[in-house]
Amino acid sequence: MGLHLEDTGVYWVGIDKINADIMTQVKVVVTEVPVSKPRLWPLNSLADRPTCWGQPVTVRCQCTEGTAVHYSWYQEGDLLHHLSDLQIHCGIVLQDSHFYCVGMNDVSQQESDIISVQVLKSADNSCIYVIRMPADQPIYDCMDRFSTTGATTSCSTVETTSSTITKLHQTNQTDLDSFFSRTWTGVPFWYRLLRWGLLLFLLIFLWTVIKCT
Repeated sequence: MGLHLEDTGVYWVGIDKINADIMTQVKVVVTEVPVSKPRLWPLNSLADRPTCWGQPVTVRCQCTEGTAVHYSWYQEGDLLHHLSDLQIHCGIVLQDSHFYCVGMNDVSQQESDIISVQVLKSADNSCIYVIRMPADQPIYDCMDRFSTTGATTSCSTVETTSSTITKLHQTNQTDLDSFFSRTWTGVPFWYRLLRWGLLLFLLIFLWTVIKCT
């Protein structure tokens, strides 16, 4: 009928007759309709698992019944804001949390189901988290994404270690080659060592022979 609260009042209904109008008083009272239990649904699909890549998810709260409904969002009992939409993102999911919405007007109020958020990796812009909503929303996890992240880190560590070992080996080989390729007055250093070694061996051999004879 399109009635509003300000339409409350006394009205008169009559039948026009010459010199004898028949009037009847009608009292109209307009009251607000109590709110129904708020329904929650995400504005972007959870089936695509956007939270596994740290992307935000906006959840809308709305009552199917009720007049002049106001909405408020709470996290673990603490008021977040007086809006119908809640954006869940890395900045507010630093740890496992529960969110719910309250729809209210002057005659009643109702609480929604609880949204559970499980944090797998906390960060400012690259977090990994899972949202659990009422039964009409898909159930998913991010364990494969979390495992991939760990595996990538491990591979990077192995590659870094392997690269370090290779560089050390190349450095040692270079130092060794430099030592043997060094020259002394135009003659390779290794050749000088070989000559002096042979001379020393010869002197020891002659001394041994003389000593024995």
